[in-house]
Amino acid sequence: MSFCTKCGQQLQPNEIHTCVSPEQPSVNATLSSSTPSTPSPILTTARDHLANVDKHKILNLIKNPMSALQLRSESDLLYGVLGLVVSLLGFVLWAWSFKHQLIKLMLLGFGSLINDEKESYREASEYLPIVNHMLLLGLISLIVLVGITLLLGNKMGLHKLHWKDSMVQLGGLQLISGIGFIVAALMMFISIKLSFVLLFTTLLATLALTLVAGIEMFRIHRDRIALFIGLVVLIQVCAILVVFNSFGSELIEEAQRISRNLF
Repeated sequence: MSFCTKCGQQLQPNEIHTCVSPEQPSVNATLSSSTPSTPSPILTTARDHLANVDKHKILNLIKNPMSALQLRSESDLLYGVLGLVVSLLGFVLWAWSFKHQLIKLMLLGFGSLINDEKESYREASEYLPIVNHMLLLGLISLIVLVGITLLLGNKMGLHKLHWKDSMVQLGGLQLISGIGFIVAALMMFISIKLSFVLLFTTLLATLALTLVAGIEMFRIHRDRIALFIGLVVLIQVCAILVVFNSFGSELIEEAQRISRNLF
């Protein structure tokens, strides 16, 4: 009986022997280590949804907002959610641009009294939580507008819709509003007056489109159209006033505090 002098393995008669290094990984180990890891199910689902986005449908929603009435919850839920998200983010972006320009104007007015403009801007930004308040205002306003149109439409209209279909259609309608808010935010860096004009135009157009869509979606009889419009507008205005009143005085106090602390 003989053994290999290198690896110590027993040698059989008439056998061709090949030494195997102990450090050499096995084939199975090599294959397992080279196999890519399986992606997370959540990431896979998100990628699948994004991959299925129809750009032509999005462009059509921008060119013809009323085409949102053709959306269905079974196949177009993503577009309804996208419209709501873009609308809210666009409004928040406008709030940020307004805050930025407001602080710049305040610093410009007291330019000779400021030693460090960057530090003053940072402190003023901390003292003036406009974006957070506007995020709350935009979120509640959007929820009330869509929710009250859905509820009143189903109650007063001749055609009843499932809440998912209603939400998707009304949500897809808000996509054009988000584009309007984004344009108004960019205009803020050119002209504050024009930015406010675009903002209020977008808000009024959003309300009008939502009312027209609600009347058509739920087939509200002409005898009830005036009541439907009046209730939606009244509830929307009341919700905005309640939310704004909760932080309006706080914004004034914070602005006064900026003047005292920085200047």
